[in-house]
Amino acid sequence: MWLERKTVPDEERRQWTWSPLEGVGPLRFGQTAEEVAAALREPINGRKLSEPWVPFSGLGIDTYYRSEDWTLAAVAIDACHGPQISFGEVRLVGRLPSELTAWLEAGADTHEGRLRFGLNGEPGLPGLGLVMRCQQNGDFARTRPVMVAPDWADMSVDSWEGPLPSREWSVY
Repeated sequence: MWLERKTVPDEERRQWTWSPLEGVGPLRFGQTAEEVAAALREPINGRKLSEPWVPFSGLGIDTYYRSEDWTLAAVAIDACHGPQISFGEVRLVGRLPSELTAWLEAGADTHEGRLRFGLNGEPGLPGLGLVMRCQQNGDFARTRPVMVAPDWADMSVDSWEGPLPSREWSVY
């Protein structure tokens, strides 16, 4: 049996908007881990800043950093209890993947015409800096969006060559 966690209803989640290739909610790509922690009003909890991943587990957010300057390059949102991320009228977090299929296909037509699929079969829109990962929850997979900075966008869908740390690909 798959582990099933309680999914927080949308109205009880933090409500954030996403600005493609710029940031999400109060976070902006290029911030240091300390600036991210301050923006989230959460301590880093003694985490070594030499690691490319800083979780904010209580908020349902994983942050990933460039190894060359340790600045924010990607944000992943937990499908069960992370903030609800909106892009226009579209809610991106905790959805059944099929609910976003038409939106992703339309995005390929309007944002540089590229809908790419990674080795795990998860879609991404490099022109927007989005990888639409899935997170298993009981019998269902729910959407776990990963939003990335411009310099990570082109290869972000690829778990083999892309810049996202292997930890992101192995967790769900």
